[in-house]
Amino acid sequence: MADDARPLGAALAAARRDRGLSVEDVSAATRIRPAIVRSIEADEFDACGGAAYARGHLRSIAQFVGADPRPLVEEFDRRFHQPVPALRTAPLGSFEPPRDAGRAGRQAPPWAPVAAGVLVVVVLFLGASWIIGRSQNDSGTSDVPVVAATSAASTTSAPPPSPTTPSPRPPVYKGVVLRLQASGGQSWVSVRSSTGTEIYQGVLTDGMAKEFRDDTKLSVRFGNSIAVRVTQNGKDLGSPQCQRHVCTIAFGLPNAG
Repeated sequence: MADDARPLGAALAAARRDRGLSVEDVSAATRIRPAIVRSIEADEFDACGGAAYARGHLRSIAQFVGADPRPLVEEFDRRFHQPVPALRTAPLGSFEPPRDAGRAGRQAPPWAPVAAGVLVVVVLFLGASWIIGRSQNDSGTSDVPVVAATSAASTTSAPPPSPTTPSPRPPVYKGVVLRLQASGGQSWVSVRSSTGTEIYQGVLTDGMAKEFRDDTKLSVRFGNSIAVRVTQNGKDLGSPQCQRHVCTIAFGLPNAG
């Protein structure tokens, strides 16, 4: 490693510890194996499987722990990435068009006389059709059939339309409805049902929202609680007030004592 190299893995490890996150938390959120996370924090990138994978791992971990991924990726490229050699191009030779190119372009296309003849035939046909139609109107003839009028007694009134039955309203869900939306940042969240089963795990980026339902209770573990806005059964609860960014909160039925 060069003496003037800026920290890569150490910066990620410091940001992770500042957020109160463990290596397992980072692995669960980014789907990167814990052994690879530890290797990256030690500035060892052979386990990543190549420069492209290493860059992707750096971005994913940095975004989750709240670090800026751009300078980290730039430092990685400065250390390990070899620049691609520039392509050499030879100058193109001069090109002169043939002398008769301009004269050939001014010749009339061979289909022009045919098109003119077709246009004359169409005009004559339209004119003949107009004259024939005018003569039929002057003689009082018409192709429209005459419908005999019927007396009022012979007509039958149509039955009145039956009243439409309004569609039934869907039943109101009486359980816990929880909406999580990232606002002003991003956060890793893990949501478990009342039976303890994990139903969601991932990173909510800024502006992203997820909705979850359970009959009795939902438990949420926040990786950055101040960046998540919680709405329970239509009521805005704001961001969780945790002493640390990482915390677990259970949300039960609104009317439960």
